Amino acid sequence: MMIPWFFRRWFWNFIAWIKFALNKPLKIPLPPAKSALIEAVPLSRAIVGLPIDNILVCGPAQIPSDERSVAKSAVYKLQVWLYSAYSAMQAGLPPIDPDPLLALKRAYTWLHRTKFEPPVMPAEYLASPDLGSLAVRGPYEGYLQACGDGHFQWDLRGLGRFEVHPGLRRLGVRVLFKVDPLRRGLQAFQIDTELGTSLLDDADWELSKKMALCAVSAHTSLVRHFNWVHLAGGGALGIAMRNRLPGTHPICRLLWPMTYDTQQNADMVTRGQMLPGGDFETTFPFSFSGMCQLFEQTYAEFRIAHDDPAVDAASRGILGQGFDTPTQDNLQALFAVMHEHARHYTRIYYSDGKAGSGHAAVADDAALMAWLDELNALTPNGVEVTRANVTFDRLTRLLARFMYLQTVQHELLGGFLWNYQLWTHRQPVRVAVDGKREPLDVYQRLVNANYNLNVHRRELMHDFGKLALDEAGRAAMEKFNRDLIGLQASMDLQPWAAWKLYPRALKVSINA
Repeated sequence: MMIPWFFRRWFWNFIAWIKFALNKPLKIPLPPAKSALIEAVPLSRAIVGLPIDNILVCGPAQIPSDERSVAKSAVYKLQVWLYSAYSAMQAGLPPIDPDPLLALKRAYTWLHRTKFEPPVMPAEYLASPDLGSLAVRGPYEGYLQACGDGHFQWDLRGLGRFEVHPGLRRLGVRVLFKVDPLRRGLQAFQIDTELGTSLLDDADWELSKKMALCAVSAHTSLVRHFNWVHLAGGGALGIAMRNRLPGTHPICRLLWPMTYDTQQNADMVTRGQMLPGGDFETTFPFSFSGMCQLFEQTYAEFRIAHDDPAVDAASRGILGQGFDTPTQDNLQALFAVMHEHARHYTRIYYSDGKAGSGHAAVADDAALMAWLDELNALTPNGVEVTRANVTFDRLTRLLARFMYLQTVQHELLGGFLWNYQLWTHRQPVRVAVDGKREPLDVYQRLVNANYNLNVHRRELMHDFGKLALDEAGRAAMEKFNRDLIGLQASMDLQPWAAWKLYPRALKVSINA
């Protein structure tokens, strides 16, 4: 059994390495003067084999001609075919080594390391996982919310509704936290799972913590990253941009680096991730049926306000509550730079309502209003800005939210998990009823999937001045780049930490 696994493992490791090695940062051309209209169709119609009707995407026949890449398409078609012809999975394999460093060394081979450094274990995982610290530092801070009586929670009980693979624990989990005023932090004191209610000194406390981390990790990857960033937010933005804003429109030029190649990329990656035998079904706990139901139900829960860190944190009731919020502060600093750029750039072309601006009001731009109409029609729960309430301030905040979605959220919920998701002795990707660790094939696929999330993509800190309509627009884009460099320099004055998201890590779009 182990000899076939040796060859299967190295075959798929080589595939992952080739994808990483051959990927080059996207060259972003000027937008076409006009694009053919894209009809948003149900995912079930766009990709045969995915029975999800409420998620709207661009059909494969409608992918814009300037985004089509025969080479990329061929590679992904081959990969999807190989999932059934020579699967990366092999039943009956033993679990990974109990030593996490040895397990990682065997899965993350010398070949992988020629292109990318191995992960660093976060301080919160060095001993028994510190859920209180993870609630305010790192990729899971967005789950924390007030729940009354001075307590706070991660509420992932809804995940318990979705079918998992045989032999695995269901992931309906709720973690309760209380404030530790002496260290201005949080402490988890109760976890509710299918095991029942577990308190700090109970025998099943450590297992309950693993179930909580498995749940928050799965929800981050499947829902917040792929469903909300790629399909709900990024998908709607890409289609509306193509349909309603001509290539010479100033807002098109502003957001173009973050929307170009969205349609083909979404089509290819969705096939590789979501079809039977894809990364999601074979790596995470949910069965194919459970995964499809999860996507269908959580798609409707997307809110654009999630992409506005100060507004989102206020709605969750976590500001000024007696504990520090380091990742929240980090994200607000990143958003502030983007919001300033959106305001500075947009003021070049539209009136900001102040006397003497000499420009037309945003509401007078027919193309922009049509863009807002389509965004509200395509985005689950709309984008909160409509032709009826649009102002300069509301428009620029919306633009900043889209920039944040495509850059910060995509990195925080995707490639950023590199230093978190592979330490399955602390944060299992699956929790087996019999207590066994992940089998070799599941862990290997987790490693390779996370590896390919970190391919070299076009950085946000880049000179996009060539996309500007005029010298004023170019100057605004150059200023944005300088502001990002300045924020990076200020963060470099402090010690590096795994939980910090740096401007230099941000990519300009959600595309490889």
